[in-house]
Amino acid sequence: MSLKFTIGESSVTGPRERNEDYTGAAMPSNAQLAIKGALFAVADGVGGNAGGREAAEMTVRTILADYYATPDTWSAHTALERVIEAANRWVLAQANANYELAGMATTLSLLLLKGQRYLIAHVGDTRIYRLRNRVLEQLTTDHVWDRPDMRHVLKRAVGLDKNLTVDFSEGQLQKGDVFAI
Repeated sequence: MSLKFTIGESSVTGPRERNEDYTGAAMPSNAQLAIKGALFAVADGVGGNAGGREAAEMTVRTILADYYATPDTWSAHTALERVIEAANRWVLAQANANYELAGMATTLSLLLLKGQRYLIAHVGDTRIYRLRNRVLEQLTTDHVWDRPDMRHVLKRAVGLDKNLTVDFSEGQLQKGDVFAI
């Protein structure tokens, strides 16, 4: 089975004046596709803080570029973990260097398609879904507080903490799988 991609994107601002979302995709040529896979990303900057959009954009841009620069001998999991950690350090450094950006943070959901497998890296409340055999399944878990009045407050995001815990999951691809992130 060879990988084939169709990509579309849409984002709605909602009640806020400014959209804090950022998406990206990297689909390298044949040799690099076989070695590293295709990487898709979505980030949603924390809107209540200054620099949310900047955190989202720079996190996605950095990860999409840096992942493909990691050694081919690293596993995909290791490579993603390292570049996400580096992005987290960058966001924290920007927030510490500029008081106007204090508290900048972003959610992050990554989908890597490689060979006949997928790998997900996730932190925050942006979601990844899979449609398979007409059944829609949420593949990520929101990192928010489990209280009705706090379900909008993130427990984990890029830029919130020096020690970032990222959820990783993986699985087998099937012909006809559709992912939404």
